Amino acid sequence: MTKEKEPLAPIHLHLELVSDYMSDEEQVMLKRYGESSTGTSISRDILVPFDMTLHALHYTIQKLFGWQNSHLRRFILSEEDYHRVTNGTVRGWSDLVGTLFQPPSEGEHDLFWDDDYDSGNFNAWLRKKYTGPYYFRGQLEQYEQAREDIETLLDLFPDLEIRESFSDFMDRKAYDREAEPKNIGRSALIDMTLEQMNNSLFMESGTENLLEKLLVDELLGYEDEHSGRDGIPVVNELFYEYDFGDGWRVRITRRMSFNELISGRLVTVQEIQDARMQVIRKHKPVCIVIEGLSVMDDVGGLSGFARLLKEIYQGESREESADARRWAKGMGWNDKKVRPEKML
Repeated sequence: MTKEKEPLAPIHLHLELVSDYMSDEEQVMLKRYGESSTGTSISRDILVPFDMTLHALHYTIQKLFGWQNSHLRRFILSEEDYHRVTNGTVRGWSDLVGTLFQPPSEGEHDLFWDDDYDSGNFNAWLRKKYTGPYYFRGQLEQYEQAREDIETLLDLFPDLEIRESFSDFMDRKAYDREAEPKNIGRSALIDMTLEQMNNSLFMESGTENLLEKLLVDELLGYEDEHSGRDGIPVVNELFYEYDFGDGWRVRITRRMSFNELISGRLVTVQEIQDARMQVIRKHKPVCIVIEGLSVMDDVGGLSGFARLLKEIYQGESREESADARRWAKGMGWNDKKVRPEKML
């Protein structure tokens, strides 16, 4: 049974910074010094305005986890949801460009229309970005322009050679060192599978990126909610990826209740009520639970952060520990405890 949404009510989101590639020692360091309960994740629970866009959520996430908005980012669906809504075909994907997915050219030209920080207080600049009223002025996310962009791409390739997959090529090369990549057929781009297109055509921005003008409320449903509207399918989780070199990945889910947080004594009923009122009154998100320290840019992902914590707290010398801490501070890191309501 699906819970009815309360009109204009703040939305409860659980944001979990996750990593699947941490050694046992790194997990111990993240637990011991990074205040992570699991050793593999850092999380935040927040309330956001009912009309928050993914674009504004991007800036919110930057502040919540300690980043400086200095690398590429994107919102994507889970692999399962992506294949479900596209049917794994170019036609299925292209039909959703402009309503769900970004057009092919956006990542190259139009995505960073709002990144206008020059100088001054960076946190104040971020706060303006995630405080309503929300708007999106990127031109290529306008439906008509997005459709024109995807139609231009499809028209460019009425007949295209289909290349074999890289894995198939490597399998052949294992037996024949002289093997070269080969073509396995021809097709109009619109009639290909997404796998065939990705094997045959270089797409700099990929096909998975979600429109940032989308409202969180329109796209992200509760655990058992699957219906959509206006051509936008409802999904139960989103992923925010940041700095593709460091490989940061935040799993975003929508929570139906606060019972788990209350029973775990992580937040009180009064604190939740106060936060809800603040979201409505100030038209901005409010953090209600912090689990784990903030991280920083250019540290090598969650594994690198755990290794840095080891250097800071278990360095072979005082000088090594001091140097590591000095570098972290220079990257904007703050290891002081912050009350959730002060985070944003």
